[in-house]
Amino acid sequence: MKTKYISKKDQNRLEEFFSARSAKIESEPEHWITNSNEGASYCYDCCKKKIAQLKKENPHGDYEIDGGWVSEVEATPFCETCGILLDSSLTDYGARVELKNFIECGFDPVSDYDCRALLDIINACGWEPWEEKIYRNEHEKERDLKYFDDLHNLCRSILERIDDKT
Repeated sequence: MKTKYISKKDQNRLEEFFSARSAKIESEPEHWITNSNEGASYCYDCCKKKIAQLKKENPHGDYEIDGGWVSEVEATPFCETCGILLDSSLTDYGARVELKNFIECGFDPVSDYDCRALLDIINACGWEPWEEKIYRNEHEKERDLKYFDDLHNLCRSILERIDDKT
């Protein structure tokens, strides 16, 4: 049975709620080091410090800061050194993984980080499946529809919790 999706009015209300909470979270552009094998993500200042460390260890190494723009990721990145949230955009796969985490572990509407993560999920895939989307197989279609059912069921429970507090 298909889940009844929440109304546009409630979608807008939730987006405003998540946006207000998300605005409290500091984030930085994501950077990484070219010619380094570690594949780590950093904020700009930590990236500069890591390059200085690498050059001290290998003075002939050709290390440079790369990035500084929003990249598409499968998991929300944080700076490897200081832990600050790094700006990113989730892939469809990343949105499904993050949503599954909330379904399994719970969502805390007073957590600014949870609100930011759920807003990132919504921004990645929207509120409803794309009607003209062509699926490779029935499994892919079912997975997609389950994602949107889960999103709306979670958001419906969040609305109830928000309404109980007002």
